[in-house]
Amino acid sequence: MLSSLTMNEQTTFAELTLGQRVEQENFRGTIRYLGPVAGTKGEWIGVEWDDKERGKHSGSHGETQYFECLFPGTGSFTRLSNRVDIGSSLLSILKERYVKVGKDQGDIYIDDKKVEMYDFDRVQERQRKLHLMKNIGLANTNVRCADDYNETQAACGGIEDLDMTSTLISTWQDVADICAPLTKLGVLRLNRNRFMPLIEQPHFGASFQNLRCLALNRVYMTWNEVELLEPSIPNLEMLQFGFNLLQELGTKTGDDDSSSLPVSQQKVKGFANLQDIHLEGNGFQDWNQILRLSRLPKLKAMDLIDNKIDSILAPEDPEDFKSLEMLRLNGNTFQDWVSFDRLGLYPALKTLWVGTRPVMTKYDEENGDQEVDPRTLIVAKMEKLEHLNGSEIVEKSRFDSELYYLKHVALSTVGMEASAVNALHPRFERLCQVHGAPDVSDESRKATSDMLKDRLIAITFVTMEKVGGPPKTKIQRNVLGTMTVKNLKNLAQKLVKIPANRQELSFVIPDPDYADQTITVQLKDDMRQISFYEIQDGIEIIIMDKNKA
Repeated sequence: MLSSLTMNEQTTFAELTLGQRVEQENFRGTIRYLGPVAGTKGEWIGVEWDDKERGKHSGSHGETQYFECLFPGTGSFTRLSNRVDIGSSLLSILKERYVKVGKDQGDIYIDDKKVEMYDFDRVQERQRKLHLMKNIGLANTNVRCADDYNETQAACGGIEDLDMTSTLISTWQDVADICAPLTKLGVLRLNRNRFMPLIEQPHFGASFQNLRCLALNRVYMTWNEVELLEPSIPNLEMLQFGFNLLQELGTKTGDDDSSSLPVSQQKVKGFANLQDIHLEGNGFQDWNQILRLSRLPKLKAMDLIDNKIDSILAPEDPEDFKSLEMLRLNGNTFQDWVSFDRLGLYPALKTLWVGTRPVMTKYDEENGDQEVDPRTLIVAKMEKLEHLNGSEIVEKSRFDSELYYLKHVALSTVGMEASAVNALHPRFERLCQVHGAPDVSDESRKATSDMLKDRLIAITFVTMEKVGGPPKTKIQRNVLGTMTVKNLKNLAQKLVKIPANRQELSFVIPDPDYADQTITVQLKDDMRQISFYEIQDGIEIIIMDKNKA
């Protein structure tokens, strides 16, 4: 399908190149084709649009494929004679964005808001002080290129944090030229840009010398390109590289000495100061790919939310992730619980996020128990863990979890060889050393069969329009004290059909100081365990719908 736009007068065909960024009607895209289209007259521009709703096809017309699109249906053709904005320089956009002067010199605009005449001096002063601004937001603007080095440094050399998300910058050289005069720049956001591919080592001098944080979400670069950038960002501490369709961390060629090694041993090199890496929303499946990051010397935090990882592997060497303290794995559905035993072998890991139901296969299918709380299992399996899903693991919680897990494993593996037990439950032997071997006599089995019941709290969900009002629904359930408020809301949603995000949960207890008085306690923190609120057996949990309150 072909479309018709209006051409910017100063834009000529000679200025347009493949890979160049363009904008029309607030939609940004990348030129993927320049030339004729069969069955039509004249020259056409083939554009791959950033917005998936903007395109009309995938680069084809008739039976001919003229260009490829990363996402189907994001391409279209437009006439060369139509208006296509190819962008402006940094300072032009910066001055337009922050201070604009109208045709009448008395009309001053700041962020598109007209300022009255009596503010004229103040606005001019602000414009003169542009060089003092530290945080600049130019997201969704048509920044394309740099200005003169000295002019830029004099005008805005104090910038420390620059957001150029979704612009018309098309090459890394342009990014480097823009950043070179900004000698104090520490944070650079380049999300949702489409750069021409890097195919060889760039030489950007000191353009990114002081950069500490770089955001490259949804730029659809390869990891090989990131490694080509690495020498130019020697002081980088945080890298955001999410939603880039990655399944592997680059490919090694025959020229690389490590290309013949197993994947997990093809270690990512450099990034000497990197402490925090965000790789959420990609397509990683194989933990061996993640192990390639394990020798980054200062890496403390790693975000792998919403990937496709189904199993964790143990460290292959004591040096693997030796500094990693925090790991986010929400949105990955694991096939086995032994993955958490393996996570427990990473020496510095103290904080873990995995969601409330991290394993796809039910624990009862593996171990004959439907009621074991995932938090209990994870705490018992990971000795050094201090925080799980945002909640602190207190000493009593760890003690209870380990004791229950120890007893449960002992009872479910009666008659099994010790080697087989340890293969299934690597922490069992260590827990026996800490707490003593569990008693699996008939009397103990009967006592243990009642242990879970002793840990369960009987609560009654009561729906009301207001506290103290007549109850509309009452449903009784037994829950674990380790259940979080978030999970309690999810359970209530299934039972009373009120969406979790609309629920207000509370319960009423007697006032310890005043007879015949009560106190209403609200369960506000979704990440807290319900035991934090000292909920007792037999309590009524009041559910109110925010939309009807």
